[in-house]
Amino acid sequence: MAKTFSGEAPPPDESIPLKLIPSSNRYSIWFFCIVNFLWWISLYLYVPLLPVYIQSTGANLDVVGAVLSAYAIPQVLLRIPIGIWSDRLGKRKPLVGAGIVFTSVGALGLGLAKTPWLLFLARMTTGVGAATWVVFPVYFTAYYPADDSGRAIGLINFVRSVALIAATAGGGLMAEKLGLRSPYFFAALFGISALPALLTTKESPMSKMPVASWVNFRSVVTRPLLIAISAMAILLTFTTFAGVFGFVPVYAAGLGASSSELGLITMINLVFAALGALGAAWVWERVGYRSTIIWSALLIGASLFATPFISTTIVLMSVQIALGLGSGVLSTMFMTLGIRGLPREQQATAMGVFQAIYAIGMLAGPIVSGLLGSNRGLSDVFFLAGSVGLLIATLALLPIFSRSNLH
Repeated sequence: MAKTFSGEAPPPDESIPLKLIPSSNRYSIWFFCIVNFLWWISLYLYVPLLPVYIQSTGANLDVVGAVLSAYAIPQVLLRIPIGIWSDRLGKRKPLVGAGIVFTSVGALGLGLAKTPWLLFLARMTTGVGAATWVVFPVYFTAYYPADDSGRAIGLINFVRSVALIAATAGGGLMAEKLGLRSPYFFAALFGISALPALLTTKESPMSKMPVASWVNFRSVVTRPLLIAISAMAILLTFTTFAGVFGFVPVYAAGLGASSSELGLITMINLVFAALGALGAAWVWERVGYRSTIIWSALLIGASLFATPFISTTIVLMSVQIALGLGSGVLSTMFMTLGIRGLPREQQATAMGVFQAIYAIGMLAGPIVSGLLGSNRGLSDVFFLAGSVGLLIATLALLPIFSRSNLH
């Protein structure tokens, strides 16, 4: 293995063969990847068009931000209870199934809604479904050796990103050919289609059931590494939901982008986010966690700072390359560190805490950016988001990310 720098990742256990898809659980892994793919399509088929769709009901930027933020409210409130409940049950599959149903119902509601208030309620319903993402990576990493969880999370994030690529490209084309509401109805259909694939997967049993107690919960939530990466994930999610899933489409529409071009802008971002997710473990094993965070965050910050100076959709598409790479690497790294060193019976609780905290960024990103955009203009939205990206790089200098603390 190549020499690493400060904050390096520990080398994997050489006694365990590192395979992207272990043969012992091959079929369940493939079918769960299908579940993950269809579920994320159902969540994001319409996302690049959603801000413009909300505006079509007569909403101003303040209201657009409020409706977009409705997606985050259940995720802030429900992810920790879902994680704890999942660990107590010792089962993940029922919660995955429930998430699929809520996501599909919410997408259908968005397609039928004709007022901002109904859009708010429907978007909140999709947020309830999205809150069950807590159990998806924990369900999936159980198919892998403990020392290989980084690659498992890299793969599930790669599948997620590929789904988002297909969703954002397909959603724009659907809207142009079949009408602005069509992506929402197809999203509901894709979601329900994930249920048969889920039934085909085999859930790995836990070796022991956890004892639910405040002491156990506190031992998880007070882990310094979990606190640090959760705080940084808030900032990362803020940049995402203020940017490519927030006001980049609005900015692009102002440049004259068509519905299909809006989808293409987001798709380019997601293509490189997928590559970043798949290669994240390879990167941090060679240059270390700290260096990986710094360089990825600098890519994000620089891309967002550049956005207000862009005057063509082609250049805006090009900037999404750096923004996507940085986001893909960081999201995979943060998820991996969130459950690092924990037994399986505590991982869903830790993932719930991590995801509930970073969902604050989903909530704050659209609201703060919407208010700022209404009062000062879109340029300041991107300057703020870029500054948040640079703050992530600064936080990587915390002692918790030193080489000794991460061994």
